Amino acid sequence: MDAESRLVPLEGSFNFRDLGGYPGLGGMHTRRGRLFRSDALHELTADDVGKLRQMGLQTVVDLRTERELARTGRGPLEPESVAFHHLAVVQEGVRGTVTADAESLAAPAPPGDDLAERYLWYLEVGRDSLVEVLTMLGDGSRYPLVFHCAAGKDRTGVLAALILEILGVDREVIVADYVITAERISFIMERWLADPEFAERMAKVPPSRFSVEASTMEGFLDGLTSQFGGARAWAVGAGVTEETLGRIEDFLLEPQV
Repeated sequence: MDAESRLVPLEGSFNFRDLGGYPGLGGMHTRRGRLFRSDALHELTADDVGKLRQMGLQTVVDLRTERELARTGRGPLEPESVAFHHLAVVQEGVRGTVTADAESLAAPAPPGDDLAERYLWYLEVGRDSLVEVLTMLGDGSRYPLVFHCAAGKDRTGVLAALILEILGVDREVIVADYVITAERISFIMERWLADPEFAERMAKVPPSRFSVEASTMEGFLDGLTSQFGGARAWAVGAGVTEETLGRIEDFLLEPQV
């Protein structure tokens, strides 16, 4: 997979990339320039903002926790005429409503350190937020749209996988798209480690949590199929209408050029 052609070169964000150009349903391809995934955007430079302005960016969806957003703020995109939606996948307290290492008020995290299981857990604790994003994608005025978390790996990876599978993208392509982050994670972690508070929190997290392995996404997709019947079935069961899914296809698929 040509990762370089997907990456949007930004100074303050290292994993901002296009989800267009993948083979999908009925011989169609996902549209370029419509939907993007990314790591955090609060350190964008003025030049970065200019690039996103030229791209016509309309919507930012932030999947991070309340505490993550409160700590960094929205960054230099805040004064821009870009719609902002904070749709946390994990509901974490800002003022000590949960302990520092807790991750959710809705349900406990899965035991052990299996990232695929954690991704399936996101479908439970983050259902309402994920459904809201998918519903948003059925509105053509929202595009171009970018969704992001901190690294653009886990929460962002789950949402990207759901969208791509709904659009009929093959499993191996979804996995390959996920693995692109392996090429970017060192830059992201270098930025995190430069922040003493963030570095302290990172030291308490198992190192495997920062890994980017094909087997993780494969395990998630296996569970998505065995437990829910796939992304489309999960979405409908969670409350996304078939009409909305049809509009997502209309907005995000196009004939191969």
